[in-house]
Amino acid sequence: MGLLRDLFKSSFQKWIENASYEDLAEAYEQARQQWLKKDGGDKTQRMYRLDAEMSKRTAEKWKNDPRRNKDPNFRWTDANRWD
Repeated sequence: MGLLRDLFKSSFQKWIENASYEDLAEAYEQARQQWLKKDGGDKTQRMYRLDAEMSKRTAEKWKNDPRRNKDPNFRWTDANRWD
């Protein structure tokens, strides 16, 4: 089933899945600069896709962070109290 799924992916989609986070950030910045030179307005589909992949990777990295407090009742403001 995996082969059929890969058959319909574009080269851009394959690149996004295999690129490093730094490569994605650089490509997003280049797309953003071109978007600003044109006229601004709505983001391009390429920008949306790059942003979604970067957000997904950041969320996974945060979820797997061993230093993260996994207590659902923990509030970050509690960590900053002086008393």
